[in-house]
Amino acid sequence: MKQKIYLLALVLVIGLAFAVGAQEPASKGSEVISTFAYPDLKWSVPEIGREVQREVLPNGLTIYLMEDHRLPLFNVTALIHCGDAYLPIEKMAIPELAGTVMRTGGTTSIAADSLNALLEMIGGTLELNVGYDNGTATLDIMAKDLELGLRLMADVLRNPAFPEDKLDLAKEQKKTDIKRRNDSPAPILSREFNHLIYGDHPSGRILEWQYVKPISRQDLADFHQAYFAPNNIMLGITGDFDPTRIKELVTKYFGDWPKKAITLPEISKVTAAPKPGVYEFYKDISQANLRIGHLGISRDNPDRYAVAVMNYILGGGSFTSRLTTKVRSDEGLAYNVGSTFQSDSRDLGTFFAYVQTKLETTHKAIRLMLNEIERIRTSPVGDEELKNAKDGYINRFVFNFTTPQEVVDQLMRIEFNNRPPDLLKKYIDNIRAVTKEDVQRVAQKYLKPEDLSFVIVGKPEGFEKPLDEFGPVIKMDVKEPVVE
Repeated sequence: MKQKIYLLALVLVIGLAFAVGAQEPASKGSEVISTFAYPDLKWSVPEIGREVQREVLPNGLTIYLMEDHRLPLFNVTALIHCGDAYLPIEKMAIPELAGTVMRTGGTTSIAADSLNALLEMIGGTLELNVGYDNGTATLDIMAKDLELGLRLMADVLRNPAFPEDKLDLAKEQKKTDIKRRNDSPAPILSREFNHLIYGDHPSGRILEWQYVKPISRQDLADFHQAYFAPNNIMLGITGDFDPTRIKELVTKYFGDWPKKAITLPEISKVTAAPKPGVYEFYKDISQANLRIGHLGISRDNPDRYAVAVMNYILGGGSFTSRLTTKVRSDEGLAYNVGSTFQSDSRDLGTFFAYVQTKLETTHKAIRLMLNEIERIRTSPVGDEELKNAKDGYINRFVFNFTTPQEVVDQLMRIEFNNRPPDLLKKYIDNIRAVTKEDVQRVAQKYLKPEDLSFVIVGKPEGFEKPLDEFGPVIKMDVKEPVVE
């Protein structure tokens, strides 16, 4: 408890120092705070075999357990290897719909209405979703109802009914989502940027009604049969429970589930094919919504720690970052500005800087952002700037472990994603080891001005200047979806 209070106080003080230090001239308070000295954070990642137990049932089901008796609560998170990344584009809608209908459609022994009534009676929740390359199921209930909760969760995972009416409803909801996908600029920007960068790779595909419409109940059942098996699932269990009792109950409700041979299809590799240029998507709005970026790195890249610190300084550090300081604080051109450099992607992720600004300041905002990208490539960062970035990044990392659920999820995902077992244990040391030279080296290596794609959603006639100095301007259509 004392350690948590110390960490919280440390973050608050550092955050205050950042906020005050961003103002000119510095206040007396910030001058005092700047003289404070703090010891290095002494904190260790919870470990399997110490705070967390790990068990594997004979059928291959892997279980992570962490007791927490402070409140009478019980939580289970399931991770399943599956997702649309493993399927061809014409079947890309099946996993999401399967996850939806598994939950909304009940099981072969419990109708959907009865399942919902049981959960409502005990004040519990049971959710299931399938995404890009994994599925998740979560159960949250009171500890007194843990056996009922485990029974219901096992039934949903093992015996979904997939009724036709619930599938039809899920398809209609997806149809509505597709119809409305151009209502606001943010989803247009995200969708079109990813499609431009990744093309037809699963990371860049766009869901169309033509892929949703023909999906049948049998498609969902086949998907479930292909991927849902105990040896393809991990359970993370936390809360107020007795470990011996929980192992008995997990064995009771999951132990007779037969394992099966599962082959995960190979996900195609991302092809690096830069598409520099200015891509203007017309929408009659008063602001320009912009992403500037290109392909980045994968999670296996040893430079990921230096890249993370570099991006924190450039635009990932919220109000302390260079982009926010320059574009928002100094020039007042935007409320939302920053950058993201994905360093935890299975394959090549993306780097992009983003901003929302008035149409008449679009050109100026872009120029300022490009100047900051060039500055971090060509000039070493300052000692204090580097220290603040590393401290901020470490504090963010530590607060990923504030609850037992977060602890178990972090540890379980290391195994689930086949990452090095000591990844989390070495994380803080790897961040601390980043030097000024490392920051400049990775900025020069991985920030590539010549490859930048500028994707803009807005009204080009409102720009104060044409944007052709940043590359060839390509007029793009915001295509209306076909939903017939």
